[in-house]
Amino acid sequence: MIANQPITINKDTVYLIEALKVEGYWSSRNFTLVIQNKNLPLLKHIEEITKNLGVKVGKRTLLKVRLNDNSQKEDIKILFGKKELNFHIEKSPFDENKVKAVISLPYKKNQRILVDYNNKEYPLNIKYLKDKISCKGDLECWAYGDLRFPSRKILEFLDKYANKKKLEIGNYLSSKNTDLIASAFSALIDCGGSINFYGLKRLIRVRMRNKDYLEQWSKLLTKIMIGCKFRRNNEKEYEINISGWEDFDRLSKIGVRFYNSKKEKEWKEMMIGFKRKQISRGSYKEFYIRELRELNKKVTSEEFANHLKKSKRVVNHYLSKLKKDRLVQYDKTHWPHLYFISTSSVR
Repeated sequence: MIANQPITINKDTVYLIEALKVEGYWSSRNFTLVIQNKNLPLLKHIEEITKNLGVKVGKRTLLKVRLNDNSQKEDIKILFGKKELNFHIEKSPFDENKVKAVISLPYKKNQRILVDYNNKEYPLNIKYLKDKISCKGDLECWAYGDLRFPSRKILEFLDKYANKKKLEIGNYLSSKNTDLIASAFSALIDCGGSINFYGLKRLIRVRMRNKDYLEQWSKLLTKIMIGCKFRRNNEKEYEINISGWEDFDRLSKIGVRFYNSKKEKEWKEMMIGFKRKQISRGSYKEFYIRELRELNKKVTSEEFANHLKKSKRVVNHYLSKLKKDRLVQYDKTHWPHLYFISTSSVR
């Protein structure tokens, strides 16, 4: 994108908006824009989007070091060579006794700092790897990539299309623009969601305290025929979750793609790992009718089960329900019975 052109809504800028809403911070008043994440491919994608907008990206490394409960700032010094670094103490939102030292470091692929804590020295080695930043030492620590790209045109664009004070879905995400929804949803999961699969369980989930934002996502996904549950987890937390092959398949077809390497790997392994095509609860009618129609021929229940990669018992169960509702037809003159769809049988 040419640097002097205005920023418009498209798949890339929608991804950027949602990622910043969930994981970043910006302020036009303070001329600040920053996003931090542990996953480097995700940050690389955001950096590419930003560069295509003609904006230079500044890089830093954010380091967090676990301290003993109730530690005070006076108990610790952070040294880079002979230089003493500034830092602040971060308290856990769940337990104010649990604290971390938070240090902003210059961007270097390899660096070593020294933590002087309670009259004992702890060296920490920080190294950029392919997908993450490694932080090793005798103290528990975490490192995040830190991108900063404040520019007047990006800040004006964000202020126009995103409400910084209230987390909500933008009006540009309508059910007619599934490609934009796919891009925004990709950013949501990349930055704030999880993909879980074990045994026969398959689940995409987002959990947070913002009830309205998640409920908006639930309604939007439902509008584009993606089954989604919205529920309260506890007194402070809500979640939306998606499960079942049919809904995952729809997400894939509208263009959902993950740039967080961990989420991308989990997504691919989950989709490959399906031993059978699962469907959304309550949507068996649409699924079986569509599959029969696409076959466009008469088939036995066993042939249909082989096509769907499901057990014959399960397929017989649903075909019996569809026969009872007169949604499928079957040829009684043939044994085993042959099932098929005609135009008049679909309601």
